[in-house]
Amino acid sequence: MEIFINEVSLEGQYFTETEFTEAVKIFLDIFFTIKDKIKDKQIYTEESQLLVYYEAIKGSNFISSLNEIKDKRLKRAFIRTVFDKLEAKEWRGEQIHSINDYFDYVSPTETRDVRNTSLAEAAERYLQHQDKLYLLVNFANSSFNQTHPQIQDCCIISVVKNNEEAKPINLDGLDNKAGLKNWLEVRCRWSDFEYDDTSKVPPTDKQTVLRDSTRFEKTSGVIQGRTIYRELRTDRYWYADNLHIGKAAHLEVFDKTGKHLGEADLRGNLNTLKKDLSKTIQL
Repeated sequence: MEIFINEVSLEGQYFTETEFTEAVKIFLDIFFTIKDKIKDKQIYTEESQLLVYYEAIKGSNFISSLNEIKDKRLKRAFIRTVFDKLEAKEWRGEQIHSINDYFDYVSPTETRDVRNTSLAEAAERYLQHQDKLYLLVNFANSSFNQTHPQIQDCCIISVVKNNEEAKPINLDGLDNKAGLKNWLEVRCRWSDFEYDDTSKVPPTDKQTVLRDSTRFEKTSGVIQGRTIYRELRTDRYWYADNLHIGKAAHLEVFDKTGKHLGEADLRGNLNTLKKDLSKTIQL
């Protein structure tokens, strides 16, 4: 999952420090939820020196607007989220789209040149890797408010490449926590997928990566009362360990001969350091 901060949504839409401060609170609420709920993700941001060209408070560039925030703790948290490279990568370091291509944001009310921005980069990545999930996080009260036809409290961000009349690239966007919750439920089936790591019972298969029927198929095998799944691409075999709960919950993974390969977290990230040669399964 790749999540882009949409710097183009900084349009000078805030008239006072109070309005911008409230927008920052909303923005941070979104990202605190992202960091808490989404494990397998990469957050991308624009280079810090280029953000100076965007307005936050009307008539004041982004950096000057940031310096207007009186709450120092809020300001520090915001700076960490946007500028700290441990929190977010600058996408230009691994840029995919060409600066020679044209990218336009289109809506019923406007067409806007978005070449060489996060919107162009996200659109090109979507074109090249449509198997991934992409999300754009907007600053509140921007003009990116075209109603999403499938997800409540979200918006569609339509981008056209090289003025082609073909179907535009439709990216998911949001600017509020309710939208994020709805997006997770629709795109990730989060209500089924989420497992509470304080739980006193093992996760169901639906609360693990095993629910992905495009990646796994059920077999007739059963261990510890749990169904064994075959991973279609690798021919590996997985099941949810029924003896571990909460933070210790995990999946056991075996190769096609039944030899143990290691343990995976509930998102499907395999840790081969947990390989146990004494563990085997009969296939």
